[in-house]
Amino acid sequence: AVVLTVWRHNGSTYLTGFWDNGSQTLVFGRMLQMQQNQTSPGGFMGVYTQDWSDEQNRYWYRDNTPVSPQDFQAYTHQTGLQGWAFGVLNKVLSVFEDRGEAREIILYNINSMLFYAATLLVCLAVWRAWGPLSALAWLCAVVFAPWPQRGMKDLYWCLWTWLLPALAGLLLCAVTRRRGKTPWWCYLLVFAACMVRCMCGFEFISTFLILCEAPLVYCWAGGDRRAWLRRMICTGFAAVGGVAAALGAWFIQGVIYFGSAAGSWQNLTGAVTSRVSLTDDMVSDVSVAQVLTRYFVEVDEPLLQFGPLTITLKPLIAVTLLGFALCLAVLARAGVGAQLGGTGILDGAFQSTRLCACPSGAHAVALCPGAGQLCAAGVAG
Repeated sequence: AVVLTVWRHNGSTYLTGFWDNGSQTLVFGRMLQMQQNQTSPGGFMGVYTQDWSDEQNRYWYRDNTPVSPQDFQAYTHQTGLQGWAFGVLNKVLSVFEDRGEAREIILYNINSMLFYAATLLVCLAVWRAWGPLSALAWLCAVVFAPWPQRGMKDLYWCLWTWLLPALAGLLLCAVTRRRGKTPWWCYLLVFAACMVRCMCGFEFISTFLILCEAPLVYCWAGGDRRAWLRRMICTGFAAVGGVAAALGAWFIQGVIYFGSAAGSWQNLTGAVTSRVSLTDDMVSDVSVAQVLTRYFVEVDEPLLQFGPLTITLKPLIAVTLLGFALCLAVLARAGVGAQLGGTGILDGAFQSTRLCACPSGAHAVALCPGAGQLCAAGVAG
């Protein structure tokens, strides 16, 4: 994870770009508040300006500018766990590094390393399930994808937390397959992973819950379906329980901030409905075609940077389509090879998998001229 972060310059906003600096301003405001030993009810993230996306807060953080606690504007639409966590880490770093800009780069690097570490753990699971080439393809899809490269450093989104539910599901499956039963603490980890993710933001919540269950669906398809179905149900309850716990923590913060349960409930329901009902004119007035045109036609800014070489969206799509075509060609050739396997020597991963259940002497079936004789010889072997 360290090597990938250094190689791809993920700690630099200038070499790899940035993603949604406006939301990240809330974290800078919270870190600035904690660094100057200020507090506000509820412990929410926030800013010292009237505009939520005003990057002036970031510059104040970088310059260690004194701010007035009365100017702090709390952002009450989520718990803001990442703001508190980075606030504590920033306090520790300030003991060794007084320059705000240097601390910002350190935080970006730590965030990127955590994302790469989570990705490599997913790659390890993919390797065990489907082999090293699949794991390498997964890793390349992250290392060379423009948006993860931009977003992994972001202190607000914390992309590594997006993978926590999936990692909890993968660990549950690995422990269960090794022990033959599921320990209670595996469900507790699922609960904690979903709760931590939601306390950093409820965005894309259904996606995280699906990712948490995906490894169990894979095990269900190839194992004792009744037992794995029970585990899937228990995992679902644990995951949704984590979401409910995060909502409860948010509600309690609101009670502390607003001074009443009614005020906290109104804040919670208002934040939720505004995001699921498309009441925002900026969202509802834009069509799907306009969004696609914006991203695939109008945008011509560099997405990937390799030293002096920059790659824009259209060449990136072209390279991706070329790679996809090559994969289809390889798969088609492998399929033809499987059909013609009876007329020649069966070697390679696909053929050896088909023969793995036969005694070593049964490899002579490779010389049989037809598929029917191949099966008959296999049974005879």
